[in-house]
Amino acid sequence: MEEKIFEELKYLISFPKDFQESQKYPLILFLHGAGTRGESTDRLQKNACVRNLLSRQDERGYILLAPLCKSGDWGEWMMPLVHLVEMYRDYPWVDETRVHVTGNSMGGYGTWALASHHPDWFASAMPVCGGGIPAFTKFMVDVPVRTFHGLCDKTVDPIESLQMAKALNTFGGHAELILFPELAHNCWDRVYSDEKNYDWLLAFTTERDKTLVEELSGNYYG
Repeated sequence: MEEKIFEELKYLISFPKDFQESQKYPLILFLHGAGTRGESTDRLQKNACVRNLLSRQDERGYILLAPLCKSGDWGEWMMPLVHLVEMYRDYPWVDETRVHVTGNSMGGYGTWALASHHPDWFASAMPVCGGGIPAFTKFMVDVPVRTFHGLCDKTVDPIESLQMAKALNTFGGHAELILFPELAHNCWDRVYSDEKNYDWLLAFTTERDKTLVEELSGNYYG
């Protein structure tokens, strides 16, 4: 992974094997949790979710973009984050119809927030053990969402994911909430090691196929 900086936002970028600038690739944006914050990207490079995403990159052929929140939370870095995604969407080798966002814990909150700010940018969203403002989901009714939470989570109450998924579906969107009865906060290990979640995340484009969304999305629970 290559480290870069944009508007004081450090980030890591990784390209799949045999990458060619003449081709277009899907892009996965990953937003990390609070434990990875800091001035250095060392923790981000060792992050278990990032390692899982990297291990599937060559086979599935996506670009991985992983910014670093050095302090505070993603809400405080929303504008640089928005500008970063906007910049990468404009590169000719990024398929702007296949940009996907996912994140865990604090990054789960960031995923909900970013997708509600710019729903037209994202083909799909996969927030893990996060939450947000349920009313804002009305802006992302066209974005397919699969969200996860461990029922034994003592850090972020599972009700947070339930409220977000329920609100989105009430507004007419398509959110699937998958609950893990035996898992706590770090349910992300299960999520990012499950091939079916990569199948789901990468199945969509912003050229919405409503039939596909309905087929691949549940109501509230998986």
